[in-house]
Amino acid sequence: MGSPRAPNANQSDRAEPGNGLLLFFRVDDFDETLSRARALVSQLEVEPQTNPATGTREFALRDPDGYYVMVSALA
Repeated sequence: MGSPRAPNANQSDRAEPGNGLLLFFRVDDFDETLSRARALVSQLEVEPQTNPATGTREFALRDPDGYYVMVSALA
């Protein structure tokens, strides 16, 4: 998943909501969190997958302000 590119400090007047921040959460109840996330949004940005670098399951969504939220299994 490519995250949007944030404007630099000299371009802060051009920043738009949802640009430049990726929140990352690790959870010990991945399946429950996935179920709750699906109830909150109409679609996920990244469907559940296994991250090849870490071997953990993960998915991503956007919050109401448009920011990416990545959720990863703790173990």
